[in-house]
Amino acid sequence: MESSNEKKGVEDEADALKKRISSHPLYGLLVQNHMDCLKVGSIGDVEQTDNMKQKLSAKKPISSSLSQPELDQFMEAYCLALSKLKEALEEPQHETVAFINSMHLQLRELTTNYPQTSDPSPTSSGGKEMTN
Repeated sequence: MESSNEKKGVEDEADALKKRISSHPLYGLLVQNHMDCLKVGSIGDVEQTDNMKQKLSAKKPISSSLSQPELDQFMEAYCLALSKLKEALEEPQHETVAFINSMHLQLRELTTNYPQTSDPSPTSSGGKEMTN
């Protein structure tokens, strides 16, 4: 079991890391990429978002002894991973929209090319004229 001093030390370390991350130049991009993923994935439910935050906060914090180059690499990799996740989430939506557009086009072609005459016989309009 952790003593109160150890718990306080872990909390201080986590707070220091949060401050370093939130003041990092890529933090704004990271937050924007994260929000974009949530929008695409339709995870807009507040309850789900709260549950996700609780799960993340329950994990052990990363050591704040990360050097600046390590933090830079982490932030770059995380931003890249979020961008790729967004693309992967969007792909099925793009395919669905393309399929629906194709179906609309086919339906439109079927309805506009359908013959409007009531007589289906091919000789009524295209036959030879009879002369006397």
